[in-house]
Amino acid sequence: MNLKKVIDSPFSETAKAHLQSLTENMEFRGENYTYEHINYRCEETGLEFTTDEMDFANLERVYVQYRAKHGIPSPKEIKETRELYGLSAAKMSEILGIGTNQYRLYEDGVMPSEAIGKMLQSIRTPAVFLGYVENCKGQMSAEDYEKLCEKIQKSLLQDLKGQKGISWFRDFFSMGGLIGKVAL
Repeated sequence: MNLKKVIDSPFSETAKAHLQSLTENMEFRGENYTYEHINYRCEETGLEFTTDEMDFANLERVYVQYRAKHGIPSPKEIKETRELYGLSAAKMSEILGIGTNQYRLYEDGVMPSEAIGKMLQSIRTPAVFLGYVENCKGQMSAEDYEKLCEKIQKSLLQDLKGQKGISWFRDFFSMGGLIGKVAL
């Protein structure tokens, strides 16, 4: 965000308004958050005001804190996860069992509930996402299922590179009967 430090005040024909940053508190979903609130202050009237861009940035500062506290991924992370698996938003929402429009809103920045947020965070782990895929196997073609399992397999193997825990990997998949789905 590129804001001018001084602009013409909308409250006076001759006065200027100066950019300022103040420590403020905001309640969001029943919790109090402290953040740096940016706005303009008219030098003549003392009135403070924001632009739409400032309002978005101020709210985003609170969202960042809420996401960190509750383990909710950012919109960018939500989209990156979907793209990692090569899925459309519609297909991802079907696998997760949430509405397509609602899922798209999460990618666009709408704050999910804590439960949905934690689910979106958990599927960033390929082994967890594989469980969701297994649960909706009957809702996709055999070809789509196999392609998706291959992508998940590649992600799982990338996660394991550099780790000494290949025996953990074998144990995890043999417990769930999935050893045949992932070629070691």
